[in-house]
Amino acid sequence: MDIKREVLDELCKLDLKLDIKKYRDLFVFSSDSKNGDVCLPCFTLAKELKTSPLKIAQDLASNINSNLLDNGVILKSEAVNGYLNIFVVKSLIVKNVLKEIFEKKQSFGSSGEFEGKTVVLDYSSVNLAKYMHIGHLKTTIIGLVLKNVYQNLGYKTISINYVGDYGTPFGKMIVAYNKWGNKQDVESRGVDAIQDLYVKFNQEAEKDESLNEEARFWFKKIESGDKKAKELSSYIIELCRGEVERLCNELGVKFDSWRGEGYYSNKMQPVIDELSRKGLLKESQGAKVVDLSEYGLGVCLIQKSDGTSLYATRDLAAVQDRYDNYKFDKALYITDIAQKLHFAQWFKICELLEKPYANNLFHISYGRYSLPTGKISSRLGKQALLKDLISAGIEKSKEIMLQRGTKGNDCDEISKKVAIGAISFEAIKNEKIKDTIFDIDASLNFDGETSPYMQYTYARCCSILEKAGKKIDIDKINFENIDNMNGYEIVKLLNKFPQTIFDVYEKSEPCLLVRLLMDISSEFNKFYTNNRIIDNQKVNMQNLSIVNAVKIVLENGFQLVNIPAIKKM
Repeated sequence: MDIKREVLDELCKLDLKLDIKKYRDLFVFSSDSKNGDVCLPCFTLAKELKTSPLKIAQDLASNINSNLLDNGVILKSEAVNGYLNIFVVKSLIVKNVLKEIFEKKQSFGSSGEFEGKTVVLDYSSVNLAKYMHIGHLKTTIIGLVLKNVYQNLGYKTISINYVGDYGTPFGKMIVAYNKWGNKQDVESRGVDAIQDLYVKFNQEAEKDESLNEEARFWFKKIESGDKKAKELSSYIIELCRGEVERLCNELGVKFDSWRGEGYYSNKMQPVIDELSRKGLLKESQGAKVVDLSEYGLGVCLIQKSDGTSLYATRDLAAVQDRYDNYKFDKALYITDIAQKLHFAQWFKICELLEKPYANNLFHISYGRYSLPTGKISSRLGKQALLKDLISAGIEKSKEIMLQRGTKGNDCDEISKKVAIGAISFEAIKNEKIKDTIFDIDASLNFDGETSPYMQYTYARCCSILEKAGKKIDIDKINFENIDNMNGYEIVKLLNKFPQTIFDVYEKSEPCLLVRLLMDISSEFNKFYTNNRIIDNQKVNMQNLSIVNAVKIVLENGFQLVNIPAIKKM
């Protein structure tokens, strides 16, 4: 229910001697419930009407109160220091909002507004020559949440894990394997052996620069289709991708496509040819570049002097392939802020090539992720591995659940759900552009602004509803005594859920949704403390209906932000 629109529609029906439609955009929600529900600051009107804002507010309040509609949504209005404060009929708002939630249930917050449109989302994008570490967490969870939100609004979504299965890192891996590796060790230890070799290469390369030249030589052999180079790189890729898929599944993340950089190894020449035909390609010290200096974007390297390709070349080939396959309306690329220039460059090249999708490419950037001990570096092996993070989260949450009295198999299952929820929540709880420090202990606190706190709130709702054992008929409940203390504030928050989902879509900002879910949880726990729901086996149906609405909205929200809903904790 759009409370502001309901108020404005009703105001338009009243004889106020003022064209309310003209000033619709000036109306806002009141920041303090003591000042009503919807507010009109009259200062902008004062200049146009050549009257003081105090008088405008007073005249409007008087006219509104004299012309109130029977059974209308507006209860009264007040003028305070140049503000027109409008109070709504709480019982009517509560009944209408709860009725909508109960009727729509799992579809509350969903819409078909963008039915027929397709969005491609490129996120996670793990380099298969390395472990999946905490640095991949933000891209993976932000991408997943945006995918869920787009689906929720009617989009067909295509999620792509554009894995790094190509490039110089694989030349490094071949050199490392040839010099220090053996098949028996790799077969027995899998990804651990691969990562050890990658780390050793970088350590040795700091002492011997010729190793990097050797790695570039082997990458060129991969790119030219050399049989031995291709076999070795494919062997490494298969091992590493299996581990990445396992970790993504554990997080609850699935992809529609795992088509990585290697797929485009033989599809880059058409990109180079097209750039040449359009007069965009230039020679520079033996390399091929696109000069974007006049747009403030520097020079974009397309092909190295040794003939090997670069990220921009592969991205240009990939986006064309995706458009040919999916005819997308939007394409989102979720990576950290460090890649801002890279995306700006090849987006501009698409524009210069007059591609039909040029204006529908979006880079969703975010800040860095680290642990309390400092920044993450996988190159030298100083990293927070995602598998270790998940294991630590499960172990820590299990310890907490046992202390809380959870037993048996339930404890194992619940501990994993608590850990996954905490990890997901930590990745999106702040504005995405902010650098984030992930403290696993703090994230599993049941009393703070954390995922376990919200999961416990949901479980509490489930427990109350089970204990009450009553069927709720919203039409038979009288909400005449509803006020801020016994449920109205919660209902207002629940009512924000659909709009907040749309705000996440417009701003690509998942924290807006988790903040709302946290506010709902916090307000509900105040409500639970101050109001009796079941008293001596007598059920207060008004309060029970609010409990049920909170359960529905939390569950719907959890599905969007990858927090498992737990019925018993």
